[in-house]
Amino acid sequence: MRTIQDDSFRTWEAYATTGEFGLSRPARIVFRCISDPEERARAVEIDGDKSDAEARIRTLSAGDMRDLMDQAVVVD
Repeated sequence: MRTIQDDSFRTWEAYATTGEFGLSRPARIVFRCISDPEERARAVEIDGDKSDAEARIRTLSAGDMRDLMDQAVVVD
């Protein structure tokens, strides 16, 4: 897990996840706003498995993480 700040100075946590157990959904990075609980979570699919998503979270720059969050869609 990692925290980032968006352009509106809200703080988000980013973490890797996969689809439901037994289903072949790709790995995702989920962004959850911890400074504004009313803000809905967002997710972006990542090529590879959960460990690939975790590696991206660890190694991407803050700017690249914000760019990735910009691509994410609201989680239902």
